[in-house]
Amino acid sequence: MFNLSIRTFLIAVIVTTTSLLVPTQSRAESKEESSQFEKIDALVESTMAEYRIPGASVGIVKGNQTIYMKGYGISGPDQTPVTPQTPFVLGSTTKSITAAAIMQLVDNGKIDLDAPVQRYLPSFQLADKEASETIVVKHLLHQTSGLSTYDGQAPLTKGDKPLEEHLNGLENISLLAAVGSEFNYSNLNYDILGGIIQAVSGLSYSDYVVQHIFKPLNMKHSYASPKEAQNAGLATGYQPVFGRMIPTKQLRHEGTLPSGYLMSSAEDMSSYLIAHMNGGVYNDNIVFSEDSVRQMHEPASSMWGGMHYAMGWTVHNNLISHDGSTENTYSKMQLDGEYGIVILINAMDVFHIDNYDYLMTGISNILQKKEPLPLNTGYTKTYVILDLIVLAAIVFILYTIYGLFSRKNKKQPTKLRTVLNVAFILIFHLLLPGALLLLLPKLLVPWPVVLTFLPGIGHALIILPLVLMVVGAIKIAIKVRKRI
Repeated sequence: MFNLSIRTFLIAVIVTTTSLLVPTQSRAESKEESSQFEKIDALVESTMAEYRIPGASVGIVKGNQTIYMKGYGISGPDQTPVTPQTPFVLGSTTKSITAAAIMQLVDNGKIDLDAPVQRYLPSFQLADKEASETIVVKHLLHQTSGLSTYDGQAPLTKGDKPLEEHLNGLENISLLAAVGSEFNYSNLNYDILGGIIQAVSGLSYSDYVVQHIFKPLNMKHSYASPKEAQNAGLATGYQPVFGRMIPTKQLRHEGTLPSGYLMSSAEDMSSYLIAHMNGGVYNDNIVFSEDSVRQMHEPASSMWGGMHYAMGWTVHNNLISHDGSTENTYSKMQLDGEYGIVILINAMDVFHIDNYDYLMTGISNILQKKEPLPLNTGYTKTYVILDLIVLAAIVFILYTIYGLFSRKNKKQPTKLRTVLNVAFILIFHLLLPGALLLLLPKLLVPWPVVLTFLPGIGHALIILPLVLMVVGAIKIAIKVRKRI
């Protein structure tokens, strides 16, 4: 499943670019637009090559039209070209769709944003019973319920439970902050919203989204069922393992579907953006009310760097956007003035996710008649450094193991040398490795999530400290036996 040997050399990139221009309406393409699209193509292709991205799809909306769509590279090991119709797992971009479903039900008078969650989910219960009673629907949408990022990430490897079962297991979850007091991004907020959608509509979350969002928006290549998406050519996700981008299998996420695991294509997400850019109207059909669209885009809770969270969207100055990442896919959508842009990628690299985001900035700059920023490079350098660190750790461990079996006659060490030797063993073989193993899952994310999102390096972070601790324990035992 994993390999601890060094993998530092460049891998030839398998990226076959397939160009498909699919306008939704007949329209003449100006020379200026053609030049812009050529620049966008060059930017996407160079970014894919630098970061070993196998496949991507881009959709661009202007007004009430999709003006450009294109697929790049391959959707999986079978080398099938990506098209604008290729479905990708969205990641947290899903949250916008969940928020839209909630607002549809608000429009229909079935949900009150200021009503307690327990009105719709009587069984909803956190560790703090009194606080549980004060959380309202709006708190979930704005990420101000007090639920933590950590508790929202922990279930990512346990999403194979039905949504109802997932939500019934929250009684031991404690709040990080007082209800309504501050922003804390937590997937749990949107999973709970998914439960509310089910309870109020009488439909499963999946059926509601398909019937009330995908169908009205003519999103024919969007899915809530992984099986249906697979049958329709769902893009295979890729992850770097010691720098080599390989296809990986995505876990089941039935219970966490509302927060990050719907599937859609660039063509369909372009239709979704059209509705958001036109007051909820798509092809003369009112899918969301104009007031609901306004509320979904309205800054509500302060994040960082001048950013605010709205309802499944982040707002920064005039930009309204949301990105999403799963263990092996990435997406981002953005409303920027008269343009809407969506990017779908069938890869995820924890160390370079900011460079994926750079792609959106570059496309936006080109559309605004600006030059994109120079391509950020460093993929190879990053993994050479990481792999060398892992290799150095392996060499150190092998050397210490060799020392256990070395039978060379050695002079009796001085007392100071012995003390320093014992201190070295305690610090580098026991304390530091033990701290890593114990603190990382408590301060960041649980180990199963680390292994899922960071294969290879993540496994090394567990195995190498464990081996160090075993060797250290043996060394201490030997010294005790020799009566230090």
